Amino acid sequence: MKKLIVSILCATSLILSSLTTTAAATSYEPSDTWPKGPNVYAEAAIVMEASTGLILYEKNINEAYYPASITKILSALLVIENSSPGEVVTFSRDSVFNIERDSSHIGIDVGEELTVLQCLYGILLESANEVTYAAAEHVAGSIEAFSEMMNEKARSLGALNSSFVNPHGLPDDNHYTTAYDMALITREAMKNETFRKITGARTYQIPPTNKQKETRYLRNHHKFILKNDLNYEGIVGGKTGFTSKARYTLVSVAKRGDLELICVILKDDTSAHQYEDTKKLLDFGFDNFSIYPIKDLESPNVIQESPFFTRYNSMLDFSSNSILTDEKGYLVLPNSASFKDAKKEISFYPETKIKEGHKVIGNISYTYDGMFVGGADIIYNNTETPSLVHAFTKKNPPSSLPNTYAVEPEIESSGGYLRPIIIGLIVGVFVLIIGLYFVLVERPRLKRRNAYYKKRANRKQYFSDDSFSDL
Repeated sequence: MKKLIVSILCATSLILSSLTTTAAATSYEPSDTWPKGPNVYAEAAIVMEASTGLILYEKNINEAYYPASITKILSALLVIENSSPGEVVTFSRDSVFNIERDSSHIGIDVGEELTVLQCLYGILLESANEVTYAAAEHVAGSIEAFSEMMNEKARSLGALNSSFVNPHGLPDDNHYTTAYDMALITREAMKNETFRKITGARTYQIPPTNKQKETRYLRNHHKFILKNDLNYEGIVGGKTGFTSKARYTLVSVAKRGDLELICVILKDDTSAHQYEDTKKLLDFGFDNFSIYPIKDLESPNVIQESPFFTRYNSMLDFSSNSILTDEKGYLVLPNSASFKDAKKEISFYPETKIKEGHKVIGNISYTYDGMFVGGADIIYNNTETPSLVHAFTKKNPPSSLPNTYAVEPEIESSGGYLRPIIIGLIVGVFVLIIGLYFVLVERPRLKRRNAYYKKRANRKQYFSDDSFSDL
């Protein structure tokens, strides 16, 4: 019995020590090489998985090239982020006449008025340069100021090898980007629901304006989206581009299931080849890679390093598990690899962070073949559970406006969120030990003692009866 008690105490010690340390990552030896992609005509190309930013295919992705009109992806994103759909844009003389007349446009007149939303459709579907110019002026006051906004936004996204000097992409020696940078910019733009809806639209109509009596009919230039001559399963957005210096440039976004791929083509030789290259690269991504929701993978049968993700969850909350993985976390792997081939690392933050209304206490990340292939936040969901310390929050009133960022509430705690869990677990374990000791040791001893006294009493009664009968 003493051995049993010692074993329980040792197990308790191991559990508590694992709570206060970072879980060890599993080791692995990759058994398969990274899938080899196809040859393409384009001088530079990339395929990026949207949720993780994982690069599935690359060719000269950090070499600088002229982007042409795929520049408008960044311009449209900035217009969306810095204006409202119903604002009125009035076209200046510069916006109408400071573009090449043989470049893409929709025939806007000086003084004509469009809403910001109408401008965005003109920018992303018809690639109208005068519309892009006017929208940039409306947002920043000048093309120079808007270009500064573009470069600042690009740098904030990690697009460090690009330089933008205008919003439309017409030729300039100081206007260039890379395939990798454009993939990062597109990835950010596709997170915006307004951008996502507009870039995936096939057609749009601008009704008569203060200067134009006829309705303008807009049509997307991206052939995969338009679906007249070419089609691609799962296409959700994209942007075309062409100048004599840039040649053919193309950005395409396609999604099948949870797997969303971003394909960027720079300096392709013909229009036909840019779509042929894009199809081959997207097919390569969908055929050779799979995506897995981490919340489904990290079940009690999978994670062994940390008791937060094991059977001990039930000890933390009597009604539901307190420790969760973010539903937005995904893991992307080649089809030739298994989940066990990925190297996993779990880290816990010294202080709780608030992210999108969740209490984030750590992060779980995966690498495969030396590359980051996915990750998820570790969320502590103690909304319904009792706590040994009181947390005081400064709550902000909910905003009624969509797509706005609320100020994160400040959280003050005398002992942090993990302390009550650890204290509760310690108390629970010792109560369990005492209970086991009573059931396995004390209770049998009491039974034996009672049986002894009962037997002794019976024996005494027996001898008393015998003595009485002899008299």
